[in-house]
Amino acid sequence: MIWLLALQLVLSPAQQARSPAQSEATPTQHYENAKQDLAEQKLSQAVGEVDAALHESPYMVPALVLKARLAILARRPDVAKSCLITAITADPTSEEAQFYLGLLFYTQNDFQSAIAPLQTAHTLSPDSPIPVFYLAMTHEALGDEAMTLALYLQAEKLSPETTPQRAEIFVAHGRFLLSLGRTEDGIEKERQAIEIDPKSRDAHYELAKGLDHAGDFKDAAPEGERALTLPAGNASDAQIHFLLAALYRKLNQPDLAKAHLEKFQAATKVAPR
Repeated sequence: MIWLLALQLVLSPAQQARSPAQSEATPTQHYENAKQDLAEQKLSQAVGEVDAALHESPYMVPALVLKARLAILARRPDVAKSCLITAITADPTSEEAQFYLGLLFYTQNDFQSAIAPLQTAHTLSPDSPIPVFYLAMTHEALGDEAMTLALYLQAEKLSPETTPQRAEIFVAHGRFLLSLGRTEDGIEKERQAIEIDPKSRDAHYELAKGLDHAGDFKDAAPEGERALTLPAGNASDAQIHFLLAALYRKLNQPDLAKAHLEKFQAATKVAPR
């Protein structure tokens, strides 16, 4: 599916057959259809619709951004970058285009290049927490401790109350505090994330890690077990099993430690830790 989507993305709109209904629709209608198709995970149809829009209106910025998002899903960063640069050239004030270009650089570990478009996106939309959040993670990757802490706090203040997005920001902030050796502060952030979103796998996993660092193995193990029961997040099953194996060894429960170690080993045969 990814291969077919990638192939479809590199074909020009003129090379793709369009139905009579597509030919009669306006660029805006094609774009709206593409958005709906993406929401419904009809990725191939979304590409067809967005290309139909761009065939009629090559510099339609929202359509260029949408095609870039589809290209990212298809693992075609070259197509995504081309679309976003075209969008920004057409409209430098497009916060969406600037943000996704910064996000693209971030996901490619090109952190220096990510800063400028993310900062521009923040300037264009100063009340949005997401550009600030990614700026925080970018500066974290670059080792700028003071800027990272300030940006995480700013993202927290901007994020809406009681949303998974806000919880995600607290999780990342807590993880960073833990990495600095600020264990109690990190644990508190993870507890706040769980209060906001009790079903956050990453929050329970990071809390388990923080409690482990604090030497509270007894309370850490249930948090790890809870993480395993929750929907997928950044923390993989393999990572959680590895942590639980270590925790149960420290709790002198060798049978449970062995069981989780075996599950970790089975999981890493499929996906690396």
